[in-house]
Amino acid sequence: MKKIITIAISMISALMITSCVDLNLNPLSEGSSENWYSSASEIEMSLNDLYRTAFFPIDGTDWGDDVTYRSNTQFTFNGTLTAENGTIATYWQNYYKGIARSLRIIKNLDEKGADLGINAKTLEQYKGEAYFYIGYAYGMLAFRWGDVILDKTGMTLEEAYSASRSPKSEVLAFSYECFDKAASMLPTGYGGVQRATKGMAYAYKARMAIYNGDYATAATAAKACMDLGVYSLHENYQSLFTAKTSPEWIFVFKGDYSLKVYYWFDNDIQNILTRLAGGWGARNPGLELVCAYPCIDGLPIDESPLYNPKAIFDNRDPRMAMTIVPFAQPDSKCMKDGTYKPEDYAFFGFEHSPSPLANKVHRISDGALVNNTDSKACALHAAYNGFVFKKFSDPTNWIAANSWKGVNAYPDMRYGDVLLMYAEAMNEQGKCDQAVLDATINKLRERAYNGTGLEYPKVVAGDQAKLRTIIRTERFIEMAAEGHRYEDLIRWRIAEVVFNRPIFYLERTWSGNASWDGNLANTPPEYQKLAQNWLDGNYPIGGTPEIDENGIADVRYMAEKGYVVQATTRQFNPARDYLWPIPASDRLINENLTQNPGY
Repeated sequence: MKKIITIAISMISALMITSCVDLNLNPLSEGSSENWYSSASEIEMSLNDLYRTAFFPIDGTDWGDDVTYRSNTQFTFNGTLTAENGTIATYWQNYYKGIARSLRIIKNLDEKGADLGINAKTLEQYKGEAYFYIGYAYGMLAFRWGDVILDKTGMTLEEAYSASRSPKSEVLAFSYECFDKAASMLPTGYGGVQRATKGMAYAYKARMAIYNGDYATAATAAKACMDLGVYSLHENYQSLFTAKTSPEWIFVFKGDYSLKVYYWFDNDIQNILTRLAGGWGARNPGLELVCAYPCIDGLPIDESPLYNPKAIFDNRDPRMAMTIVPFAQPDSKCMKDGTYKPEDYAFFGFEHSPSPLANKVHRISDGALVNNTDSKACALHAAYNGFVFKKFSDPTNWIAANSWKGVNAYPDMRYGDVLLMYAEAMNEQGKCDQAVLDATINKLRERAYNGTGLEYPKVVAGDQAKLRTIIRTERFIEMAAEGHRYEDLIRWRIAEVVFNRPIFYLERTWSGNASWDGNLANTPPEYQKLAQNWLDGNYPIGGTPEIDENGIADVRYMAEKGYVVQATTRQFNPARDYLWPIPASDRLINENLTQNPGY
């Protein structure tokens, strides 16, 4: 429990908060907590350090069902969640470290702020930042663990050793109180300098509320953020994730080459990129995500007459081809009408096709045909499930010269998320009218369809249950691969559905020759079956899955049909796994800390 009240001051500022970017990531010197906070600069440095991923942890890329990684599993869905889990212990300890530091900052500012030469405006801002973090940390503690230790003033060591868990309702009430104080103290911006703002306080209060099922509070906080008039949607969905700055950003992390700090996909480029582009294509869009994108009439693929299961990218929501690298199939419109052009399906300079018959593809720069290492025609480990991410990809910086690292922004909170939270919170209260939809989901769809020449399918107010399906599906595809899917599955109480189904990928076979000549007679029978699946329009997926009321496809039939094979199992215990266990190390030294059920 010492870790709960220990204040670790190893200073690294690594954040971006507003749409203007002026980031200082230079490491700062260490100081002792006994004599720290003796100047405005020391307090500011302590606050800066809170804006790191240690204190704002980013979930694993493949904790949900939107991203898969070969046959690997995660503790979030493999049934191995225990009180000894190191990741869980780190989350717990760092939330409390951040809370302890913030409480100490507030205490010092209240007691001797004026003596430190800090003007009233800056003093108020510093306190607002500290209150913001406390609100965030307690909100996440309540979401992940339920009842937790609630420290409002700063515990002594003796108090920490004997502290017991407070009801979740009390923890959330204090979280909201801290967010409200932060919002009242913080400005809407700093003219290019990144720090916590009023809008950030509203946005994260909305997230903490919606994570914990408090829809009334979530709606009020999200609307307050919207009404500030500070944020707006980025003009183009795809370019949002490689932009240098954006009016949509509320809180983002950005890497730095000089400090060797990288985030999200930018820290795992080769697992994202295709093999022809220098990567391995091993971290892929989940099949549930592939099937979630509705057709351009707004209907899910199991209801839309526009869906062709043999041409899966045709007539789909434009965000699909902005998130997943598209490719043509034998039944695709461009193949049928003779308009196919390799450059229309280019990715990082090469024509992209996972077809088991495409042993050669075009290099776009000179039109030369090269061995297609992104197909099983030339590489055994190509096309794990046939799909590759396009979202976040950056041909300018994702190169070997940069050691396969990038410095694009990872948006922990963006305005599009606020709009989705507002729509969901209003619908769950039975208040989602046309005005709400036009201010939220319809704006997101309008942005997605910009430049396509198509009219976006407008969502019309109606039945609450039907709107719930639309909103959850919209959130799945709009926020795909942004690190929030696991929380959504948990808070909607549908993890037990998704995480008790297997993960699937393609049969682990190939032509057997890296320079295969295209003659199927010289390939194994298993490979000939894959080739036939492609010709029949059942590769990489086949048929039309049933989409449930949460927008999730059941793709198990594809294995029964022989289109895919099981990569790994998933296991989730609904009686236990919706809450994380209290770390065993803390319970060893505090007998008053009870454990969550099942651990």
